[in-house]
Amino acid sequence: MWSIVDVLGDAVRPDVAAAWDEVYWLMANMLINKERGLYNAVHLSPETIWRTWRVVRRIQETDDVVTFIVERTDERDVKPSLPGQYVTIKMLMHDGVHQPRQYSLTKADDGHHRQFAVKRVHGLPTPDGEMSNLFHKEIHDGDEVVLSAPFGDVVLEYTDRPVVLASAGIGITPMSGMLSHLVKSGSQRQVMLLHADDTPASFPLRAQVTEDLAKLADGSLNTWFLEPGDAPAASGSESAPAFKGFMDVNAVELPDDAEYYLCGPLPFLKSVRSALVARGVPAKDIQYEVFGPDLWLADFQ
Repeated sequence: MWSIVDVLGDAVRPDVAAAWDEVYWLMANMLINKERGLYNAVHLSPETIWRTWRVVRRIQETDDVVTFIVERTDERDVKPSLPGQYVTIKMLMHDGVHQPRQYSLTKADDGHHRQFAVKRVHGLPTPDGEMSNLFHKEIHDGDEVVLSAPFGDVVLEYTDRPVVLASAGIGITPMSGMLSHLVKSGSQRQVMLLHADDTPASFPLRAQVTEDLAKLADGSLNTWFLEPGDAPAASGSESAPAFKGFMDVNAVELPDDAEYYLCGPLPFLKSVRSALVARGVPAKDIQYEVFGPDLWLADFQ
């Protein structure tokens, strides 16, 4: 309401304020009921959704991406995550406000630890990311963070069909989680990872996903870089160098009857999804998740 008054000024007469107040609470109650339904679906209560974890290791993946490995601080049972899910992290900012942000889990659970990666948002025309910069500058080994139980609807289905994971930038994070779950389960599926990034050096979690792909019975990696430089050959095919430019799924041979999972900025998703549909992939076999400020525009089916 303060923001509305700041923007509209004298136009906020008592009747206008009352109308905005009514609209606010209509929307708030819808969201409260939606949240309550999510908790009920996983048999948790608002009191048990949040718990404290302790940072045990930081891994500097790239200049702007850090992986955080956290361990639980008590012996209560931990709700296991599904491949592709995320957690919400609630942090106290310097202005005294608790801010929530969502981060994909990048590794399968072991019952005691969780792992997620944070990309620092800075140097853009828009304001720097408050949460991401706090994590990069101030959260170190031994610090405690508050995480929610895992949630998310874009979850890898356990079938025998081939699976193609396509990501751009920090969109690799849910894909790395899916790969980790596939390795942990001893999957025999054909798994193809397609990833696009600015340069080889800006490819987050590259070492982890390359190692996991090598552990699978049939795993491969194809990459696209705007500036390839001396990018190593793709995993599983020493003769296949990185492609230059934006991802073009027509440049690779895709498996028949595959399931597809996409994650990245909205323009990337639109381009890749349209190309797959044009190649005859049924829309029902393509699941996607938008990362970035375009979330509210994501429903482009």
